[in-house]
Amino acid sequence: MFEFRRAAMQGLMFEEEVFLRGTKSRETPTWFKEARKRISIRLIETQRIITAKERGGESYVNRVTKSANELSELIAEIDKVASQTTTELDGTFPNRLVRKLRQGATDSFEGLNAALSELDDRRRKLSSLGLLEVTADTDILRVDEGQRDLSSALKLYIDDSHKKLAPYDEIASKLELFKGIVNKRFKHKELEVDRKTGFVFRSTVKRDEKGKLEAIPPLKLSSGEQNELILFYELIFKSSRGDLIFIDEPEVSLHISWQNKFIDDLKEITSINKVSIVIATHSPDIIGENWDLKVELKGVE
Repeated sequence: MFEFRRAAMQGLMFEEEVFLRGTKSRETPTWFKEARKRISIRLIETQRIITAKERGGESYVNRVTKSANELSELIAEIDKVASQTTTELDGTFPNRLVRKLRQGATDSFEGLNAALSELDDRRRKLSSLGLLEVTADTDILRVDEGQRDLSSALKLYIDDSHKKLAPYDEIASKLELFKGIVNKRFKHKELEVDRKTGFVFRSTVKRDEKGKLEAIPPLKLSSGEQNELILFYELIFKSSRGDLIFIDEPEVSLHISWQNKFIDDLKEITSINKVSIVIATHSPDIIGENWDLKVELKGVE
């Protein structure tokens, strides 16, 4: 498998020309062309902070800003899907409720209360990730034997609510991982997701004039922090199952302690996105204790 990945890297870096040792041919092998059609290959370059606004264009943007805008747009698209699901369910709710009432109550109160607690936990998690707006009345009350007439309606309400929240499941798991990785690395600041701006940072030690934790514009992050933010955003949010991703020199601008954690973070990401990742690095600190994963590239000059 690695031989393919090595050839793929050579092809990607040299406009998909594979330079084979011992031959004068620059013709791309047929097996590589066929494999390239089946697998999506992406390169995360060494220069990650600044990127062209448009391919081939001369206008450049900061990729931190670009990533934040993309995340905001992604959340907005998921909101549309969730809204459509809500509209469809609400439109059929009266008829479904009548049918449910005719069938009679079959759910235990213990089961209903457990289901209500589960729904409440799900909403709170999505709210903590910035995906749902926090409302004043968020506590769900428990039901008892004296409210048997509510059981059928509550069961239908619970089932519908889970369906309405389902569109957020995938992005929620990615946001949880993204925030977890970033917040354990960045000192004295914390990443928060904002529906309008994508993400923002807040100081964990400094407060503004109103006594609130001070907001930190993403562009005020250090170059190392911006590199990390972009790198993990690309890996978590812009990768699809089965992708083959090459990362060129992930150690750029990274503190040694961050480099030591890098492979472990990649393992978490691949467990969610199911991608394959190949790293080109000069840093033994990136490899850490994972020397069994190392293969020396030869034949590329």
